[in-house]
Amino acid sequence: VDFSPPERRKAVVSTQSTGENEQLQMAEENRRILEFAKQQQTRETNRMALRKAEEAAKDQVRNQLATQLAQQNDDAAELQQIRDELAWEEEEERSRLRELAEQEKRIRTRLELQEVERQQLHIKAAKQQAEKEEDEKFRQEMLAKFANDDKIEQMNAQKRRMKQLEHRRAVEALIDDRRKRFEAEKAAEIQEIEEENERQRIRQKIIEEERQKLLQEHAAKLLGFMPKGVFRDGQDLSLFDEEFRTNFEPREVDYFDERNW
Repeated sequence: VDFSPPERRKAVVSTQSTGENEQLQMAEENRRILEFAKQQQTRETNRMALRKAEEAAKDQVRNQLATQLAQQNDDAAELQQIRDELAWEEEEERSRLRELAEQEKRIRTRLELQEVERQQLHIKAAKQQAEKEEDEKFRQEMLAKFANDDKIEQMNAQKRRMKQLEHRRAVEALIDDRRKRFEAEKAAEIQEIEEENERQRIRQKIIEEERQKLLQEHAAKLLGFMPKGVFRDGQDLSLFDEEFRTNFEPREVDYFDERNW
């Protein structure tokens, strides 16, 4: 294209204007890019700061929770220690009370035995006195009877003294014979009581043997349905094997307990 000078000037001006516009546009675009980058950096900085603050807050919460948990653990340990100490003190107190009760029981038993012994001595002394008085009464009655029978009041003094001496020997023989009969009757009575006790012991032994035999024959069939009290003690359970004893303990039923119905 052939431009005339004025046209060339216009073309040059237009080219320069276009170049300036492009530079302005590029500068504006660069500015916007820098501004966007700055905004992005600011947002990223704010985001990181917020995240850091959130992490710090979480760390603070975690630390608080850890501190609270540690405090709770310490409190629980302290509470358990207090409970253990209280339990130990209570057991010590129960042991002390048991010891006092046993001591009081021993003292009371000793005093009761002393009282029983005192009463037995009193009864024995009273019984001996009564027997002595009864013997004396019998002695005087028999001496009077013999004196009357032999009419000793009609005898002279020497014969009367000899007859009275004879009467006394006879009366003492009667008293001794009566005492021996009484002791023999008492011994026979004691013997009869001992024999009756022995018969009762044998009878109870037979009953107990029959009871244990019935337990051995039927207890296994009634396991789980057996009322409390059928087994008196561990000696009854010792009649059975280990399997029965193991199964019996948790399954024994108390039919008078409403919870078992």
